[in-house]
Amino acid sequence: MKTSQLLLASSLILALGPVKADRPAMSERDATPAPAAPAEPVMMEPVETSITVQEQTGDVMEIQPGETIPVTVLGFPSRGMDMSRVKNELGEPLTISPTVGEPPITTWSYPDRKVYFEGRTVIHAVSTN
Repeated sequence: MKTSQLLLASSLILALGPVKADRPAMSERDATPAPAAPAEPVMMEPVETSITVQEQTGDVMEIQPGETIPVTVLGFPSRGMDMSRVKNELGEPLTISPTVGEPPITTWSYPDRKVYFEGRTVIHAVSTN
């Protein structure tokens, strides 16, 4: 299925809303199965929708079966770590941004990552490579 067809199908499903089954709950059912009634066709209202297609660009990696790609994992500080623990693990940051906003947000910059703090607690870390 093409992306545009998939998007159209998804938007139609979203536009129709939730669908409820017309049958009793499991606890209300009889132990013997009832004969299946022929299904009547359901008439649906036409739905107008629009699709926006955006071109994506980027690097494409082609991998052959069995091929491996080396991945370097950075030891990011995890969410909830304290500033003192980050400093013990990563050392002194190259720069420390001034605290901004309420709650106070501070950014520490390292050569390969930035660490964002709310107060004295890590909330996010990103690679700068």
